[in-house]
Amino acid sequence: MLFIEMKIHYPILFFLFLLMQLNIDAQDSLSDNKSFILLKPTGDFDQRFSYINNELVSIWGYRIGVLVKDKFKTGIGGYIVNHNFDQQKFIAGKGWLFQQNTNLSFGTIYFEPFLIRKKYWESSLVFELGYGKASTDSMYGDIESHTTVKSSHSIVPVGIGFSMNFIMPEINHLHFLTYLGINTMIGLRKTFSKDNYDSWYWSIGSAIFIDKIYFDCKKKNKSRITPSL
Repeated sequence: MLFIEMKIHYPILFFLFLLMQLNIDAQDSLSDNKSFILLKPTGDFDQRFSYINNELVSIWGYRIGVLVKDKFKTGIGGYIVNHNFDQQKFIAGKGWLFQQNTNLSFGTIYFEPFLIRKKYWESSLVFELGYGKASTDSMYGDIESHTTVKSSHSIVPVGIGFSMNFIMPEINHLHFLTYLGINTMIGLRKTFSKDNYDSWYWSIGSAIFIDKIYFDCKKKNKSRITPSL
């Protein structure tokens, strides 16, 4: 597939261009608030789609962290992948591979500076560095006579991505709707490993903005304890 075989260094130019925009302060829709909070909690489920051995796989994960000065997020994440390969493939020196199960589990630290923040949408870059394990069970031969080879090794994934959040507006004074939205992301993953797990990744899904919930709760509590003049 042409999409899989693209050279990685071409799209990196695109991300470098976005990185150059970081010298411009992110436009924060909350900047008009007098009650400034240095740290706000963030978190989300993070399901991504990617490729292993030219086959589409799901990467299941989560992220938790903090939003710092309304300018960038930082935190940790955890991810798992379970991939089954059931096609015949000849491996030099080993014979015909007819079944393979690959499991990846790794943790990451991430840094996500905002590029632009508006009332109903925001964009950011996502930089990730991780460490984990890959285990593989490979069967060579055929279903009646085969040899199983098990292997396990460390992996160090590095990623760069571009993310956009779309925030729901308040409808009929239902303010809680502004805590919901849609998140999209696209990026590249380079994995330092014995096997090749390099690929594009992308995701689209629902989002809950915990930092906005936290901000409104703090603002409401402050208004309760502040005496009226």
